[in-house]
Formats: sequence, structure tokens, C-alpha cells
Amino acid sequence: MRITQTPTAGSSSRTRRIAVINSNSSDRVTQQLADTVTPELLSGTEAVFLNPAEGPEGIDTLFDVIVSGAHTAALVREYSHDFDAFVVACGNDPGLAAARELTDRPVIGIAEAGMLQACAQGATFSVAVLAPAKVAGMRALIRSYGLESRLASIIPARTTSRDAATSPGELLDQLTDACRSRSSDELGDVLVLTGSVMGQIAHALSTRINRPVVAGILAGVRMAETLADATTRPTYPSKEEA
Repeated sequence: MRITQTPTAGSSSRTRRIAVINSNSSDRVTQQLADTVTPELLSGTEAVFLNPAEGPEGIDTLFDVIVSGAHTAALVREYSHDFDAFVVACGNDPGLAAARELTDRPVIGIAEAGMLQACAQGATFSVAVLAPAKVAGMRALIRSYGLESRLASIIPARTTSRDAATSPGELLDQLTDACRSRSSDELGDVLVLTGSVMGQIAHALSTRINRPVVAGILAGVRMAETLADATTRPTYPSKEEA
């Protein structure tokens, strides 16, 4: 599936093109991502939302991560010169390292982006995941990014990728209860929602738990926009030419 969000009106003289890749094969999730992200795009951004035609429709196991990672990296390779930046829109950042080998454009994982934004907002952060079985994998991912010393806790809901996509209200209630059962120290200064489908509940959850909540999908898109500008900035004349 491919969804194109046309540039919003504004003063930008140049369109930045970013690809947001839903790592699972669900067209429904890709549409949800487009609905969540589109209102937040900067003026002058054209976002194209993609998902692989094959692979798991939800990413709930390590096998799902491996398979979806390969498909994600393959999409980056296919479109390696068509976009200014890429966003891997899955809370496990599947295929991120491989994708970065396949293009000279920035590739952003939404889990990593969400955590980095949280580090700028507080001394410690907690991370929400969809199920207890995802805790170990998320801890390993956080460790691989060198951020374990900033981690307060990992807070699991009790759902699946498919159920979270179809019942966001239930996910919101589960995470609200899970967060309220934790101490302030366990929650940390900021809560990070790494999962792409979690982005639509970030504001409501922040209100319920009275704490900043970072949606990884929105953090990743904003980082992609920023890096797209940084890596395509105009070439200025040398001192000799000035």
C-alpha cells in the first residue's frame, strides 16, 4: 500500500520528501499512521506512507521482527534515492541497521527517536510495550542504543499488535491502569510510546497520567524532517568565491 500526503501550504520554497514505512503488511495500520502523522507535518513536507506487500500483519514475536525487518530494509533499498529521509514506523525498529547500509539518506527508527526525545525532556524515561512478552526484547533494544542508564522501567499492556490497531480505546485503558499502578520513580520523567499504533493515544494518555508522553512515530517523523533539511541544505560559496 502507498499513501501520499501532499505538501501543506506555507512559505517553504522546497518540498522535503520523507517515506514512512509501516513494517507490517497491514494496509489498515498504514492508513492509521497516515491519519496520525498528517496533521503534524511541517509546512513543505510530502510524506509517503508505505508497507510491504508480504510479511506479518502484526509484529508480536522475534520471528515477526526478523521477517518484517528484511521487508523494511528491502523497501528502503527500492526507494533509496527517491526520498530525503526514511522513517521505520515500528516500535521494534526492525531492519534499521540494515536499512542504513542501503541508502545514503537518513533512516530513523521511531523507538530510538522517541527515546532520544525523552532524554531531552527528562533525566529518566519509561517505555510502554504492548505485552509482557515484549519486555525483554525492548530492554535489549534500549541497551543497544546505550540508553539503559536513563531507563526507569518498561510498562507492558496486555494486547497484540492487531488488537491495539483495532481497539485503541482498550489499549489506552490498559496503559492507564498499568501506569497508575507504578510509582513515580518507576514511571520516570517521561513515558515513551514506541509502537506506531500507539501514537493516536499519546495525548489522552498524557492527560490521564499527568506526565509528558512521547509518541515515537511523531518523534521519528519530526527527526526525519529535520535531517532532510540538514542533509539537503544549500551549498554556500567558498571564501575564495565570496
